[in-house]
Amino acid sequence: MKSYFKEITAGAVLLTIFTGLAIWFVKYNPGAVLEIVIAGIAVVVGMSVFIINLIKKRKDVQTGAPSEDEFTKLAKLHAGSKSFFLSVYFWFFIYIFHAYFPNVEEMLGIGFMGSALIYGICIWYYKSTGKFNEKSN
Repeated sequence: MKSYFKEITAGAVLLTIFTGLAIWFVKYNPGAVLEIVIAGIAVVVGMSVFIINLIKKRKDVQTGAPSEDEFTKLAKLHAGSKSFFLSVYFWFFIYIFHAYFPNVEEMLGIGFMGSALIYGICIWYYKSTGKFNEKSN
C-alpha cells in the first residue's frame, strides 16, 4: 500500500503556515477582520478538501481500484485547457478596467481567485456533464 506520509506532512506544514499568518494578522493588523475571516474559511475549506481526497485515494488503493480513472484525467485536461483561455480573457477584462481598482493588490487577488474559480467551474462542468469529445480536439 502506498504511504501518504508526504501528503500528510505537506498538509500539516501548510496548515501551520496559514495558522501562523492568521495569528500574525491578528497581532499586527487587528482591523483586518474580514481578511482574517476569509483566510480562515479558505484554510478550512482547503484542508477539508485535501483530507477528503486523501481518504478517498486511500480507500481506492485499499480496494484495488485506480485512484484516478481515465474520465477524471480527461476532464482535468479539458478543464485546464478551457480555463486557460477563459482566464486570459478574464485577465484582459481586468486590465481594461484596472483604473476602477483602488490598489494593485486587490486587482491581483481578484485575478488569481477568478482564474482559480474559472478552473473549478470548468472541472465541475466537465465532470458532471461529460460534454467533451476527444476526437474534436
